[in-house]
Amino acid sequence: MSIRYLSAILMTCIIAMPAWAGPKTATDKVVDTFMELDSDADESVSFGEYKTMVNQRARARFRQMDRNHNGAVSSDEYRNFWRQQKAKWYRLKR
Repeated sequence: MSIRYLSAILMTCIIAMPAWAGPKTATDKVVDTFMELDSDADESVSFGEYKTMVNQRARARFRQMDRNHNGAVSSDEYRNFWRQQKAKWYRLKR
């Protein structure tokens, strides 16, 4: 086979690929985002890879709550944090 022939086949496959795959569903997008946690490219997410993401998010959330940056969250700090979150996400329907 010539390189020109193989290139033509490859280009046909690349161009036709979206037709095979179809549009991504919301679930596909969620799965794709989850699979981005696969840091070693073994096509699966280990508990360690998942735990790394959870710890990063927990640290960021804790920093948001700890307004005076003393490494501890007081009841007042948490109350203020919760009020901000509640106002942002839990709007009352009227």
